[in-house]
Formats: sequence, C-alpha cells, structure tokens
Amino acid sequence: MKIELDLIDEIAELEVQALLDGLKDPEMRKNPAFLEKVRKFLNQNKLQTTQETPGVKDMQKITEDIPEFPKVVSFT
Repeated sequence: MKIELDLIDEIAELEVQALLDGLKDPEMRKNPAFLEKVRKFLNQNKLQTTQETPGVKDMQKITEDIPEFPKVVSFT
C-alpha cells in the first residue's frame, strides 16, 4: 500500500498535537502510562532535552531539593 507523504505528515502532526494536549491536561500529565508514551515518542524520534529546553533547569532544581533518606538496616 502506498501512502502519500502529505498524509504521513498530517498523521505525525496530529500525534504530536495529541501528546501536547495530554501534557497540558493536569490528569493526563500525572498518568504514568501516558508519560511512558511521551518518553517512547521522544526516544523513537531521537528527540532529547538539553539545558536550554524550557523547564529542564527548574526540574533539576526540584530534584536537588529532594532529601536523601538513610538506608534502612534490617536485622534478621
């Protein structure tokens, strides 16, 4: 089956728009299954975030503020 390139481009654009809409939805962006789809899309399309990507520096700052908890020692 031969598919026209314009149709493939339109499908790709709709997929990106659906992912963006999902990320804007407060419930969807907390859904691990949806986030896995976003990561898979980024990976399959070889898209990577950099320091210049909006929000990356804020995310790093948030993760730096997460306290480290001591390892739990169990006695058996």
